[in-house]
Amino acid sequence: MKYLLALLLLGLVLTSQAEPYYPILSKTEVDNLRSQLRRSAPDTNRVKLLVQLSNDLTSRYYYMQKPDSIVAYIHQAQALSKALHYVGGQIDSDYALGYLLRKDPGGREVVLQALARSQQRHDRRREAIGWYLLCETYEKSMALHPQRIKYLEQAVRLFGAVHDQVQEARVLRELADAYLMQGKPARAREELLRSLALYRAAGYRKQHSSLDLLAATDDALGNYKEALQYALAAVASAKRSQDTLLLCTYYMRVGAVYQQFDQRDKIIQYYRLAMRSAEANNYTDTALGLASTIARVLLAENRPQEALALILEKSKAYPPQDDFSRMKVAQGLISCYLRTKQYALASAYCRQMEAYLTSKQATTDYRVLHGAYLTVGACCLATKQYAKARTYLTKSLAAGQVVLTRSSMAHACLLLYKVDSAQGNLPSAIAYYKRYKAINDSIFSEKNSKQMAALQVQFDTEKREQSIALLTKQNLVQQLAIRQRELQRNAVLGGAALLVLVLGLGYNRYRLKQRSARLLEQKQHALEAQQAEINRKNEALEQVLGEKDKLLEERQGLLVEKDWMLKEIHHRVKNNLQVVSSLLSTQSRHLHDPQAVAAIRESQNRVQVMALLHEKLYQADNIGRVNMADYGREIVTYLVQSFDRQQSVQTKLELAPIELETTLATPLGLIINEAVTNALKHAFPPPRRGTLTVGLVCLASQQYELTITDDGVGLPPGFDLKRSRSLGMVIIKGLSRQIDGQLAVSTADGVCINLQFDTRKKPVYADAEAVA
Repeated sequence: MKYLLALLLLGLVLTSQAEPYYPILSKTEVDNLRSQLRRSAPDTNRVKLLVQLSNDLTSRYYYMQKPDSIVAYIHQAQALSKALHYVGGQIDSDYALGYLLRKDPGGREVVLQALARSQQRHDRRREAIGWYLLCETYEKSMALHPQRIKYLEQAVRLFGAVHDQVQEARVLRELADAYLMQGKPARAREELLRSLALYRAAGYRKQHSSLDLLAATDDALGNYKEALQYALAAVASAKRSQDTLLLCTYYMRVGAVYQQFDQRDKIIQYYRLAMRSAEANNYTDTALGLASTIARVLLAENRPQEALALILEKSKAYPPQDDFSRMKVAQGLISCYLRTKQYALASAYCRQMEAYLTSKQATTDYRVLHGAYLTVGACCLATKQYAKARTYLTKSLAAGQVVLTRSSMAHACLLLYKVDSAQGNLPSAIAYYKRYKAINDSIFSEKNSKQMAALQVQFDTEKREQSIALLTKQNLVQQLAIRQRELQRNAVLGGAALLVLVLGLGYNRYRLKQRSARLLEQKQHALEAQQAEINRKNEALEQVLGEKDKLLEERQGLLVEKDWMLKEIHHRVKNNLQVVSSLLSTQSRHLHDPQAVAAIRESQNRVQVMALLHEKLYQADNIGRVNMADYGREIVTYLVQSFDRQQSVQTKLELAPIELETTLATPLGLIINEAVTNALKHAFPPPRRGTLTVGLVCLASQQYELTITDDGVGLPPGFDLKRSRSLGMVIIKGLSRQIDGQLAVSTADGVCINLQFDTRKKPVYADAEAVA
């Protein structure tokens, strides 16, 4: 059973999954490249971005169907390189196409043409890439290994010449893989150690592919402990760098190495991890192959039903897409059906395998063939097809000799012994059995020899470590004695030096103290002089402040006196205007002409408006400004009462509490007087009733609007404000010009007088004739 399990895992022990030449970029890196591409101009940098994106996609879909966008990127790069006469870009885009078509017949020709152009330009770096990609176009078969090794050695030499350590390390890894497939594991190990050294020198962290292949190499050499360490290190490196593309193969390697320690639970554990990783990356063929491998381990554990269920489940979930995949599934099912003695089903799948192995599409990889031949031979033996069994088992034995898999060779010899025994060919049977025992014994002896050698090395190492520890202890005692003497000498010297230092510091402190005392005395005298000067200036400042306070008091008294005088003036002006109003009233009673009486009355109203203004001024705290809301309300109330229209005319006042200077308040009061007087006289002839609205609002900062509106009979037909010569309108227009306001008169269901003015504009004063 042990040798059967070794045989089942052989393909994993000696094989290594191919690594894409261009490492797969992270999502952030891809998004950054696409963003740069969208913003790029049609120059050489755009060519480089297109090539990078195409190579990343080719690597990302290395084992899957390639998306069409790869070809689109490459064609754009080729066209732009040609338009720019950018030869380097043409070579890079051709290499990208060759990398994409590496398994197609035309891919090699594209790479060869680009390689020739690199050589013509003496571009060693691009030439090195060309040699590597040319190797990629060849199948990994025994016959082609010498040619592939030749190309890889050229690439290694050129990358070393241009000091590209990362690329040199990557190609060395592929070279080691070729040597391992050639059956030269020792040479492969040398190249892999060089590869890892270059990666570390360059600070390159993604070393998992080389570590994985080194595990395979040490496994082939029988260094199982080192193989397990490298296999686990490969898994850790892939996880640390979040490069999960080939994580399934690294898990497979760990499981394969655990076979050497006969820890089947670990084998199954890591193969299941590998299968889940393959499924996560959508590697359905790999997941299906791993299901077959796990099934064979389960068979070795005598769990055939579980093994069969696993293969059937995964083959249904991931139907094989090509003959090779179908052959691998059939190989697993044959093993399960043979164990469960379902020979008819095993024979049916055996015929599928035979059809594939004898077809032109059959693989030439001996690492695959020896296991396939062995499975078919075992099935033919179980179904008593001895001649056919001999043929396939002999082929398996030959393939095992090529790839140096002694465990598979031993099992093939054992099965050939059973074939010859069944056919009665005893001499041949005995020969195969002896060969089986010899190979088995050599494997056992080699393992024992390695274990003995390891024990001897361990013993010698422990003995050497004990000797080193003893010498170290003796040396430590001597060092301690020397150190103690040095400490004593240093203590004496240090004490003397410390005493000298203390004395020096004491003398220095004495000198510093004397100098500090002198400096303090000088500073004290300077401070006293400064204080005297400050005191003198303070006295002068106090005198100035006293005079200032006295002047301020006098000024305040003058201001108060001025305010009282102004109020007294306004009061006397108001009284004088009241006298004038009374005289006009008396005069009107002695007149019999209605027009004269009306004129006297209007003049009396105007005088009263100005008297109200002066009354407001001497009553207000701020004698320079008038509250227009109160002032306007009193004007309107006075006029309505004067014309005795309280019953027939309703007043509506919408006056904002705005304070204006007297230079503006006076003309505005007169304008309100004239407009309201006109409305009361003409807008509402008896018995008509109506509403008179006076409004004052703020439109913006220091901009206001005065509106006097009535719903009376309106203006006469053909009224023209500019040509109107009525005294009221003339006064309104003149006062509007005086305050630089915008006057508008409209009639619609009455009359609306609108005046907009700005308090920042200074009034232009004129005499009465100019206003009229």
